[in-house]
Amino acid sequence: MSTNHSDRHAYFVGGGLASLAGAVYLLTDGDFQGEQIHIIEALPILGGSNDGAGSSEKGFVCRGGRMLNEETYENFWDLTSRIPSLEVPNISVKDEILAFDHANPTHARARLIDRDGNKLAVTDMQFSAADRMKMVKLFFADENELDNITIRDWFDDHFFTTNFWYMWQTTFAWQEWSGIFEFQRYMKRMLLEFSRIDTLEGVTRTPYNQYESVILPLKSVLDKYHVDFSLRKTVTDMDFKDGDGVTVTSIKCTGSKGEAETITVKDGDLVFFTNGCITDNSNNGDYQTPARYLPDNPPSFALWRKIADKKPGRLGNPDPFFTKPDETKWYSFTPTFKGNKMLGLIEAYSGNKPGSGALMTFKDSSWRMSIVVAAQPHFKAQGEDTTILWGYGLYPDKIGDFVKKPMIDCTGEELLTELIHHLHFEQYELEIKSSVINVIPCMMPYIDALFQPRAKADRPAVVPEGSTNLAFISQFVEIPEDMVFTEEYSVRAARLAVYTLLGLDKKVAPVTEHWKRPEVLAKAIHTSYRR
Repeated sequence: MSTNHSDRHAYFVGGGLASLAGAVYLLTDGDFQGEQIHIIEALPILGGSNDGAGSSEKGFVCRGGRMLNEETYENFWDLTSRIPSLEVPNISVKDEILAFDHANPTHARARLIDRDGNKLAVTDMQFSAADRMKMVKLFFADENELDNITIRDWFDDHFFTTNFWYMWQTTFAWQEWSGIFEFQRYMKRMLLEFSRIDTLEGVTRTPYNQYESVILPLKSVLDKYHVDFSLRKTVTDMDFKDGDGVTVTSIKCTGSKGEAETITVKDGDLVFFTNGCITDNSNNGDYQTPARYLPDNPPSFALWRKIADKKPGRLGNPDPFFTKPDETKWYSFTPTFKGNKMLGLIEAYSGNKPGSGALMTFKDSSWRMSIVVAAQPHFKAQGEDTTILWGYGLYPDKIGDFVKKPMIDCTGEELLTELIHHLHFEQYELEIKSSVINVIPCMMPYIDALFQPRAKADRPAVVPEGSTNLAFISQFVEIPEDMVFTEEYSVRAARLAVYTLLGLDKKVAPVTEHWKRPEVLAKAIHTSYRR
């Protein structure tokens, strides 16, 4: 039986994947009308950290990329099964992605590369007996006893010299100072991937960048339902009803021209807040200009801090995540080329055609630099004779091995120079550079914020205790057993929020406990001893 919600409104603060997913669940499971759903976004475009932009004339840019997984992204696949493909008639986005991935399977042949340009054999994880003992101890540790402990605190020096660490670190963007809490959840949730971390065969890729493959189809559905999008509008504060409970009564905003607006949240209305954005304060450069490091006053942190202070102990604590940008930043870059010279050389070197490989990590790079070549075209606007790749460095303050300056100070050309020399393509350097359309660097001060050491209570519940109309939907909420920095986490949070606030008798797809399956455990044990 449907419920009439015509007198209720739902407000989403932030226009990323979680908000778009939450709107879909309100429409399809909550019987809301599109006109009653409002998505408020400070940027001029939706998608949050799922981005992809540019042109064949000026170059393309992805700040980052999200790897998907067919076996473990339970709610993401539920969501995308409800969304029609924009490219292929009569199939869903889920079916479109999986068909593309099955036709273009991942099997990396050049996962780690040494300073001499040698592709390393990486079936051996290189664990010592002490490393294995530490891993087993972590696997069975009570996560309630892991508050504020780092990966470096847990493991000995040898662990950080293993093939496993280089691959696991760069696949997920860990730092040695990242929290062991999140690391343990990844070890369990991704145990299925442990035995294939050297080939990354479990990675599922989208046909294009995630903005075009996921966000645009979602927006198309919401447009058909007449969902209200308010772009270039920044939420600056929320007011609450007096008392111990958590009930939002108004949302304060600033428009693109600085005009103030207050939205009254009436009884029965709902508020969904993306508390924390990992791409806050990101900045792009170009071939001749470094991206700027602008860590001050990240807006999602400011709003979260402001409302958390109004309800102490109820709405989480953003400080562990957003107060140490020097620990959470990394630098990415997207080269765009006319022609196929660079990608052809990489294919011949790696043994992977574009889209069949995964991260290629230069393990001795002082920047801990990695690249990936997606199937071409990665953007719908790419011309037939335009190619791109993407790379990133985890240590942007370090001096380069060939370009003798910190990565954070490098132009796009200098980043490309460093890459060319790590690949030992020096003899082709002039030819490669003559084919460059642009190389766009991107500085992201808070991209690793979600891995920072923290206490369990620092992340708020999706629906805080005592809340009547407020839910949190982000990478900074607490969802038992699941792992952050994934599309799945955002969708799961949104679905939990909608079902809980509406009191729906519907179940969110549970976390699949692959780590409890005997055959998965057996493969993991074998892998830890593999030579």
